[in-house]
Amino acid sequence: MDYVLYALLGFLGIIILLLLIAFIKTIFMKKPVVKKEIEIDYKDALAYANKFKEMIRVKTISYNEETENGLPFQVLKNKMKELFPLVFNTMEIKEFKGESLILRWKGKSKEKPIILMSHIDVVPAVDSQWDYDPFGGEIVGDEIFGRGTLDTKSTVFAFYQACEELIQAGYVPEHDIYLASSTDEETSGFGASLTVDWLKENGVKAFLVVDEGGTVLSNALPSMTQPMAVVGILEKGYVDIKLTARSHGGHSSTPPKNTPIARLSKMICEIENHFPLKTKMIKEVETLFTNASYGMKGVFKYLFGNLWLFKGLLSKVLPKINPFGRALLSTTIAFTMMKGSDAENVIPAEAWVIANLRTHPIQGVDDSFKVIEKIAKKYDIKAEIISRRETSNIVDIKNPGYKYLETIINRVFPDAIVSPYVMLGGTDCRFYSEVSDAALRFSPVRMDNDELKKMHGNNESIKINALVEAKVFYQELIKNNV
Repeated sequence: MDYVLYALLGFLGIIILLLLIAFIKTIFMKKPVVKKEIEIDYKDALAYANKFKEMIRVKTISYNEETENGLPFQVLKNKMKELFPLVFNTMEIKEFKGESLILRWKGKSKEKPIILMSHIDVVPAVDSQWDYDPFGGEIVGDEIFGRGTLDTKSTVFAFYQACEELIQAGYVPEHDIYLASSTDEETSGFGASLTVDWLKENGVKAFLVVDEGGTVLSNALPSMTQPMAVVGILEKGYVDIKLTARSHGGHSSTPPKNTPIARLSKMICEIENHFPLKTKMIKEVETLFTNASYGMKGVFKYLFGNLWLFKGLLSKVLPKINPFGRALLSTTIAFTMMKGSDAENVIPAEAWVIANLRTHPIQGVDDSFKVIEKIAKKYDIKAEIISRRETSNIVDIKNPGYKYLETIINRVFPDAIVSPYVMLGGTDCRFYSEVSDAALRFSPVRMDNDELKKMHGNNESIKINALVEAKVFYQELIKNNV
């Protein structure tokens, strides 16, 4: 009996010692030195905003191959030729079906080219739900409002403006610079794919590709006192699973047990209440949390700054208390569409729901589907994949392209903590992994969580100061690639 007591006391002593070591380590975690930010003159920022609003005023809803709605994009390109005449007079221009576009600024060397990219299409906006005209580009105080101000005409404006000013100053880049913009990113179209095919045909192997995705975000994680500049190094995959339940139908006045809708409901409840997929904190997410901990306070700093001790605990707890935590550590499941009977008093002979999964590197499309299919069979439900896309290639953070991007971010946004992260949505960047080992997702735009929520939402806007910083970022990225 004494041996058991001694063992318990020894175990308790080890736990206390580990917790004490973690506490001491936390105390000595130094907060990063915050250097001086770029000084921005309001008049300069306002001048950029007045120029940028001309792009916002062109209503470029995503290109549709069936309707061939390319005219707005032609209008926008003509407007951009007016706004950035030196760019269009200096660079080689290649246009693609659907009005996607790439420009080449010939450098002194073809080695180590950089591709700056983003899309010029936007999602629709309902005028009545906005406080300002969603395609008016109205400047109110220190913000400019309009669809595309964040997603993502602002970055297109910034890298075109950066090049325009450099050309005006007589600058010639050391290496080729490409400016790419698609017109159907929001609908997962073919513009980026056509562009990448052209790059491959011309033997372009990029040192670095920079697309939308990450950003410079304030209050990125709980208790953070510094902004985080997050760089997307991979995108989660995507799969839509149709789950269909069938029966003989019938009149609602004499309902049998286990109708199609009832069976679907039971299946959904099981999946919602007993999450069936794998959960794991991969090293890229661990790096994100570790980097973030240097800007955290209190218990959050203690937990995330000591993942060597608390990684297992956080891996279990985070997915249960936070949707973002679930998304970072697992494939996610969302039931998004459903269909049953067309009449109120008819039991459907067939009912279905769509499960949208964003697949994680630890559990891809096929493995995730097998798990869902197994559960569906318990309720006599048929499962079938109707669309799919695997996770993108993971960029190694030791890659020279990533290291270079990190250096430039630190230079332009010295107050921010730079970190890799997992992109939860999809971008055109996934196509560019075919022409670069450093296809990265980072928009050099400051925003907070409230602004982030405006993407695809109402009253989308950007701080006019952010336009200046983004322009400076792209200029530094171009000039220091030697």
